Amino acid sequence: MMTILFDVIGRRFMNMNSVTLQELEWHFHGALFLLCLGFTYMEDAHVRVDLFRERFSEKTNRLIEVCGCVFFLVPYCAVVIYFGIDFTAKAYVANEMSATADGLHFRWIIKSALPIGFLLLGLSAFSVLLHHKENE
Repeated sequence: MMTILFDVIGRRFMNMNSVTLQELEWHFHGALFLLCLGFTYMEDAHVRVDLFRERFSEKTNRLIEVCGCVFFLVPYCAVVIYFGIDFTAKAYVANEMSATADGLHFRWIIKSALPIGFLLLGLSAFSVLLHHKENE
């Protein structure tokens, strides 16, 4: 929040345009989104299409949740983690940085949020699966 505040005040009142602050803003937004995926899923606060869900019984909803985790979420997380690690490693080896001179260095740091975020999401999927198994 402070990054956005400094950026807006600097641009609006001090006629300062900082590429570094703008890049830092989207890095923070990306990291926030990716690192909160697992928590959001565990708290059942993610977006759902409740058109059919509200008409089904609790047992049917649990079955759909378990099948969705096993057949879609966990494999998808595994694929993103696998390719995300390679994506991050290539950025680290190449010492990838911003295309602009004023931009941020060490682009691999933000890219590492991708496999870490999906690892947390995958772990939360296992937690949800275990929770549903206990409730049966």
